[in-house]
Amino acid sequence: MIDLRTYELNRYENSIIILSSALAGLVISYLMYRNVLFSVVMIPLIPRIRSAVRTSLADRRRQRYMDEFKDFLFMASTSIGAGRSMKDAIAESIPSLRSIHGSSCVLAGELAKAYERMEVGRENDVSVLMDLAAASGSEDVYDFVTIYSICKTTGASLIIALSRAASVIIDKMTIEREVEELVKRKKSEGMIIFVMPVIVILFLNLCAPDYIAPMYETLAGRIIMTGVIISTAGIYSIIQKIVKIDI
Repeated sequence: MIDLRTYELNRYENSIIILSSALAGLVISYLMYRNVLFSVVMIPLIPRIRSAVRTSLADRRRQRYMDEFKDFLFMASTSIGAGRSMKDAIAESIPSLRSIHGSSCVLAGELAKAYERMEVGRENDVSVLMDLAAASGSEDVYDFVTIYSICKTTGASLIIALSRAASVIIDKMTIEREVEELVKRKKSEGMIIFVMPVIVILFLNLCAPDYIAPMYETLAGRIIMTGVIISTAGIYSIIQKIVKIDI
C-alpha cells in the first residue's frame, strides 16, 4: 500500500523543480544584481526546494485522500447497515469512489488492494484495514478501523457503532477543512507581503531606472539588495511558521 506520509518525486517532477529553480535564480540574480552569475546560489538550495515540494505534494495527496475517505464512510456505513460485510462494502465503494473522484482516486486504488488481499489472499479484514490505516498516517482512518475491530471482537452492534463513528469523524473532518480554508486565506495574504519587495524593485527598474541605478553600481547598493533577499527569505519562513497549525 502507498505510504501517504511520504511522496516520491518522479523524473518529470524533478526536472520541473530543477528548471524552475534555475529560472527563478536567473530572474532574481538579474533583478537584484543585474548579473546572472549570482544565480549559482540557487544550487545549494535545490535539495531544500525539492523537500518543500515533496512535503507540499504529500499534504495535497493526503488531503485528497481524506476527502475520498469521508465519502467512503458514508458508503461503508450504508452498506453495513444493509447487512453486508466490510469486504462487500469495500467492493461496492470502489466504483462509486472512482465515479465521484475520477480514475486517479487514491483511496479507490488502496481499497482495491485491500479487497484483493481479503478475497484472494484470504487475509483477515481487520489486519488488512490496520495496514491501510498505518499507510494513510491518518488518525481518523485509524479510529475508524479500531472501532470496527473492537465491535467485531466484542460482538457489539457494528451498525450503530460505525454509524456514530462515521458521523463524529465526518464532523471532525468538516471542522478541519474549515480551519484549513482559513489558513489558506492567511497564506495568500502572507504571500502578497512576501512578493511586495520584488514587485517594488521590478516597478522601479521599469519606471525609474536612474533612481535605482546606485543599487547596482555601488557596494552599498549591492549590500542593501542582499539584505532585501535575506529579509524576504526570513519573511517567508515566518509566514510558514505562523500559518502552520496542527489540528
